[in-house]
Amino acid sequence: MKPIFMRLAGDFTETQRGRFALWLPVAMGAGILFYFDLRAEPPLWCTLALPAAGALVWVSRRAALPRALALLLLAATLGFARADWRTADFPAFDPIPRHAVIAVGRITAVDHLPTGVRVRLDQVTLNDTQRLQRAIRVKLRADDQVAPPIGTIIRVRCLLYGPDRPAYPGAWAYARLQFFDNLTAAGFALGHTEQIGQTPSIHMLALVRRLREAIAGRILAILPLDTGSIAVTLLTGFEQSIPSAERQEFITAGLAHLLAVAGLHVGIIMGLAFGVTRFFCARSERISLFWSGKAIAACAALASGALYAALTGFHLPIMRSLAMAALITLGVLVGRRAVSLRGLGLAAMLVMLLTPDAVPDVSFQMSFSAVLALIAGYERLGAWLRPAAGQGRVWRLGLTIAALAFTSLLAGGASMPFAAYHFHQIQPYYILANVLAVPLTALFVLPLGLLAVAVMPLHLEALALVPMGWGIRLILDVAHLISQWPRAVIVTAPFAGAAAASIGFGLIWLCLWRGRLALWGLIFIGAGALLAASARTPDLVVSPDAQLIALDQGSDILVLRGRKLDHYTLAEWAPLWPAAPLNIVKLTAADPACADGLCSLMTKHGRIEIAAGPD
Repeated sequence: MKPIFMRLAGDFTETQRGRFALWLPVAMGAGILFYFDLRAEPPLWCTLALPAAGALVWVSRRAALPRALALLLLAATLGFARADWRTADFPAFDPIPRHAVIAVGRITAVDHLPTGVRVRLDQVTLNDTQRLQRAIRVKLRADDQVAPPIGTIIRVRCLLYGPDRPAYPGAWAYARLQFFDNLTAAGFALGHTEQIGQTPSIHMLALVRRLREAIAGRILAILPLDTGSIAVTLLTGFEQSIPSAERQEFITAGLAHLLAVAGLHVGIIMGLAFGVTRFFCARSERISLFWSGKAIAACAALASGALYAALTGFHLPIMRSLAMAALITLGVLVGRRAVSLRGLGLAAMLVMLLTPDAVPDVSFQMSFSAVLALIAGYERLGAWLRPAAGQGRVWRLGLTIAALAFTSLLAGGASMPFAAYHFHQIQPYYILANVLAVPLTALFVLPLGLLAVAVMPLHLEALALVPMGWGIRLILDVAHLISQWPRAVIVTAPFAGAAAASIGFGLIWLCLWRGRLALWGLIFIGAGALLAASARTPDLVVSPDAQLIALDQGSDILVLRGRKLDHYTLAEWAPLWPAAPLNIVKLTAADPACADGLCSLMTKHGRIEIAAGPD
């Protein structure tokens, strides 16, 4: 028995050589997710977990299996501890008055929305007495035609609201995003803004933002809002000006990732820069003889990616992509494989150590799952899609289209479970939409956009922006056409995090292991899919302030309202019952359904009783 076991262990070690290290970032991510799933801050004694795990690694250093398990535990505790430290870096939310206030603060960002202008203020004082530790966002009045520039100190009378709790269990947690964005409140102006000063010095990032805003203004001066807003998003990262109906069509067609500047866009920019630089290096005899044209092109591509990241705002998704690109460039320079699972793991660990709060975010989960599936998928099946010598142009074109479809299938299929978990919907036609829209974006729209930015100092941007607008119009037509197809969006019921975790773990297992062992990941994926499919919409939902109660009665949704009608909560609830109308009523103790202060109401699966107030 022992020789058989040893032989099996040896075969496993040989087959999976180098794969264990890939599980370290998985363990780190699990530790981070465990921290953010806690209902309260961990007790003080948890600080001993990290040194204890390190000591365990030292004790078990001579035995392979115990050492491996100890390293996984160390990675998990490091992720947990880093998430705890990251949270402690931010101050608590400031108390916000429930009435109108006079806010004085410095503008650090200006967002151009379809309905107006929104500014971000730091160093805020309310009513000349309360100094806030965090920033606020204020939407200016529509008749404030021009927003003051960044660095301006303004005074404005406004109504502010603190961070919202999720509209229902499992809903989008805006409060967590605001916490790590150092925001304490958002609201709208009741009066006109008054400029009362200017900061003497402006940070470099503020100067870059001014440049981005100037580029956005030049674009919108030439292109109409429907196409211009997309161009602004692609070239500056400002996506707030996209009309809501247009954005929804992109979401329905499975093209929302085109509006979220991240890995796809960085890859396109760097690919263009790499190809152009490599072409000119090959034309130089001196460079070809004495230098590595590939290394020069890789460095030029990374520099182009960094410039594009600066142009689009250095936001988190694009920084993750840039980190991965830097590792790829380093691999090219040292002669290693450019794109690999190990490089992806290093990039993931770097992002998690710098910003652990990104791990629960949908952007992190979708982007890394897509890249993981692409690397693993092409590692195993990519050879089938490479054209062989002597094949005709028609066959090569067919392989190119098949590669695009395969890429969309891998990336979309891997990220779809996380989209369903966070947004409660899936788009079945995403492959066709991406096969049409992504090449158009990569080969026509983005190159023209970069050319437009390059010639803006010469005031010649219209020569490139106008044809760029034609390409964007074609993408809009694709999104509109596919969004009108039947069942273009399949709404899913909110399902438990355990289902998403099972699917995610199965995907990771399938991609990281080799051979037949990898197929065991399908069991976890299937179990998670069954859990998700068994979920159903709730019969009863109560708003965080208990001013709205929704009851699913089958034919319609009865919404009981209190003193106020919260339209934001209603908008968050609407996707739960997309086909059922909302019947909003105000229930009092005098209603026929009520007696002795209790109201008896029917839901789709039974009767409930609700206490009713006198008014």
